Amino acid sequence: MLERTATSRENLPIALDASGGDRAPEQPVEGGVRAVRELGIPVALVGRAAEVERLVRGLGGPFPGLTIIDAPDVVTMEDQAVAAVRRKSRASIVVAIEEVKEGRASAVVSAGHSGAVVAGALFGLGRLPGIDRPAIAIPFPKLTGGSVLLLDAGAVTDPRPQHLVQYARLATAYLRYVDGVPEPRIGLLSNGEEAGKGNTLVRETHSLLAAAPDIRFAGNIEANAIISGTVDAVVCDGFTGNVLLKTAEGTAAFVQSALREALTARWYTRIPALLLRRRLRQVARSLDYRAYGGAPLLGVRGIVIIAHGRSDSTAIKNAVAAAQRAAASGLVDSLMGGMVEQDAQRA
Repeated sequence: MLERTATSRENLPIALDASGGDRAPEQPVEGGVRAVRELGIPVALVGRAAEVERLVRGLGGPFPGLTIIDAPDVVTMEDQAVAAVRRKSRASIVVAIEEVKEGRASAVVSAGHSGAVVAGALFGLGRLPGIDRPAIAIPFPKLTGGSVLLLDAGAVTDPRPQHLVQYARLATAYLRYVDGVPEPRIGLLSNGEEAGKGNTLVRETHSLLAAAPDIRFAGNIEANAIISGTVDAVVCDGFTGNVLLKTAEGTAAFVQSALREALTARWYTRIPALLLRRRLRQVARSLDYRAYGGAPLLGVRGIVIIAHGRSDSTAIKNAVAAAQRAAASGLVDSLMGGMVEQDAQRA
């Protein structure tokens, strides 16, 4: 087995779930190797050690900066998330989160069962003060450039109104202290701009957000207006957010396909396609999970990056890079500081 070596806290590895995802273990292992070799990011591959070592050697390893941690169990997509995390104490995602909890890794990356990742993070790392449920935060492209933060993109499918208010506070802290937006505008995803629109969850959340002194609430926002950039973040339940995200991913794939077809069609279709190609590719790339790699799970006491279940080695490599950036930025400390400040505003 490739032996683990002592690592200074300034250069802690990213704990990468090698058994998580539709294309595990091959693609997570290759992505981890690429992160080490191409980006110089130390990685600890967490999975079935003999299997992982065989794959690493097949890629030319061992490599400096790459270690292997044995985790013989796997949480499958058929498992019930909470029960599996409690029962399978040596599952790869549980062991990876334990590495972060014990200070042996700076962050965890997984393309596996997202429910198990959320449950494992809650049990293993705990919640930030004032947060009952975490949220997956995804950057959504704006027409004017930049992005709108969308949360929740799938962590909690049936939240209560107070949980969406907590998402708004997380978004405010993230945008203010990580992205440098002084007064973030928060929108609530609904089927109409009017305050009375939406289901019971949306209407009750609207009332709470409108009364919150520490949140700059911009009111309801419809899905087709997110890209306009009138708000800096949009909050919604995880079911709606995940459907919205996957619809956008499908639209981006369609745009890319249509662009390729136009570029190979008759000459008079090539000219407008060429003129639009750069901008359309930028929009499509911003919705390509392979490019942004993974999304942070906000609200837990540690850095957890959730990658797409279909992630290939490029997506995994980029997810590891996202994890390193989050660790280097002091993400958790920034969020905790922001939550404390917002508590003071409500007092």
